[in-house]
Amino acid sequence: MRRIITAIALLGLSLSVLLAPTPASAASSVEVTSGTLVARGVAVDLTLTVTCQAGMSGTSELVLRQRSGDHVAYGTGWAPLRCSGEPQVVTGRVFAEAGGYAFNRGVALASGHFELCEQEYCDYLDFNNTVRVTR
Repeated sequence: MRRIITAIALLGLSLSVLLAPTPASAASSVEVTSGTLVARGVAVDLTLTVTCQAGMSGTSELVLRQRSGDHVAYGTGWAPLRCSGEPQVVTGRVFAEAGGYAFNRGVALASGHFELCEQEYCDYLDFNNTVRVTR
């Protein structure tokens, strides 16, 4: 019985160490702050506020979805990022899918993924926010 309790305690301790956030991911955050129509809905400039560990850099994948009548306008884009350790504003352009529907003013769902790396490790930030697209 004592061996089983010891094994369970060691397993729990091992899992807590493995699941603990790294210093970079604990301090990193992404918030989508605005969206602005470009070229009558062909694209949207998404503005994000990002905080990440100084010295890290990388790119993001941006995805935007918005109801357009009975359909969904969809587009992708990207934005580069070089982290300063302080909150910073990043803008990326999301292009409407070719042959799809144009973006409009109103609420949209912005999601994406940042992959930020330095020499020894990488940090991955996912985000999924609603944003009001304006002109």
